[in-house]
Parts: sequence; C-alpha cells; structure tokens
Amino acid sequence: MNIISHRGSNISKYQKNTKQSLLTAINLDFIDGIEFDVRMTKDKKIVIIHDPIINLVSNGSGLVKKLKYKKLLKYNFGTRENPSKICTLEELLDNIKNNKKILIELKEESNNFKEFVDIVYNIIKKYKLNIYIASFNYELIKYFSKLYNKCGLIIGNGINIDKKYNNFNYNILSYKYRKIYNKKETFLWTINSYKDDLDNYNIITDNPYLFKN
Repeated sequence: MNIISHRGSNISKYQKNTKQSLLTAINLDFIDGIEFDVRMTKDKKIVIIHDPIINLVSNGSGLVKKLKYKKLLKYNFGTRENPSKICTLEELLDNIKNNKKILIELKEESNNFKEFVDIVYNIIKKYKLNIYIASFNYELIKYFSKLYNKCGLIIGNGINIDKKYNNFNYNILSYKYRKIYNKKETFLWTINSYKDDLDNYNIITDNPYLFKN
C-alpha cells in the first residue's frame, strides 16, 4: 500500500491545497506522495485550488478563471490563525526535493482545454520529478497523453464508467470500482477509513495517519 495525501489534508495546521500543507505531507517519511488540483486563472497562471470559485476556500469571491493571479494573491486561502496565499504549480514544484508521487488533477469542466493542457505540460517538463497527471475530463486526458506518458483517468460517482477499460497508464478509481483492470497501477479515492483489501493500491486519503504503520 502506498499512502497519497489528499490535498495535504489533516497533516498540519495549514489548510488543504496550500503550499504549506502539501510540502509538509510530501516530506513526511510514511507518506508516499501527494494529490492536489489545479486550475487556470484569467492571466494563464496555473494555481492549486479544487473549486471553480474561491468563495468557500478564501476570504474572497469569484471564479478562478475570471480572476488574475495578482488579484488572487490579495486573499487568504488559509485560516485567520494560519494564513496562506494561493500557490502556483511552479511554486510548489520548485520546493519538492524528493522522488515521491505527485498526482496533479487538472480541473477543466469544459472541452476548451488545449491551452490549459499545453501550459501545464510546459511547466512539468522542466522538472525531474515523479509527476502523474489525471482528470475526470476524458478528452482532456486523452489529449495530454499525447504529450506525456503518466496520464490517468478518474473513474467513479457515475463518471467515466463506460471508459473503465482504457489505454492510459493508470486509473484513479472510487473504492467500489477497485477491481477494474487492476493489473496496471491504480489509485483509490478517497479512502478515509481502514479497509483490509488495499495492499496492491495507492491510497488517496484525507487521513494519512490512519494508515501509518
């Protein structure tokens, strides 16, 4: 079993998907990797954030794709006690000094994704890191797989079930679909309680300490 920290959750005093939480997670000995989400701003910066709007994760408001990076920097994406600025993909990757798994989910709900993909690819190709790229968006990941070989489709919650037998390098599956083509590398999400049949999987979890040996 490999333990993948989901957005750096519950690992430090900092909020998930912040630079501080993700770097803390990836530098812990018992954690084998991190998972986080990225989106593109109005001025083409790639930032680490899950939601399309910033209202629930910051003291600001608005759509990520409608805001410039300089504007996003004005807001607090942490807590009052432990404030955090939004982090770019490059800023995080610049600070990773090991070869653990870095699972990056590309968030783009529309099919207008080629510019986004090209920018992300041009960023990650600069680093000699163990980077995995994933998305729920089948056409997006199909396009990315022509540029990069560690690409995987996210399957679950009724999404991409008809595409479960695919030619991507790995799958990310919700737990109920864990038996799908498990001869290739497989990540299971989001496993937040202990289960007995997980030895051959990468576990994406909000509770890494639960699986610590």
